[in-house]
Amino acid sequence: MEDLPNNWADIQADTVYLSMSGLLISFASEQIKLGIKYDQNGKHLKAIEKGQVPTRRTVLVPSQEEGYELKSKVLGKGGDRRFHAKFIDGVLHFPGWITEH
Repeated sequence: MEDLPNNWADIQADTVYLSMSGLLISFASEQIKLGIKYDQNGKHLKAIEKGQVPTRRTVLVPSQEEGYELKSKVLGKGGDRRFHAKFIDGVLHFPGWITEH
């Protein structure tokens, strides 16, 4: 299993990656396009890499969107959007659903 890449351009759609927090993660091609467009500094990828931790930093937090379990939370520049994900067969999948705050 491959580790999660550090930038969106290196991510392959529907490939399962292993985060440093032990989560299995995959991304739809639409999510990769949104990441390239809105996350040039990779802050959302860093949040996804860290997983859920009890802090107010850049991390994954529960999503309030119906049908989604987690969302990325980014502080500072780039923090106005959230990338939402849901678990599919034990893999946290980011299909390309994005919201503002």
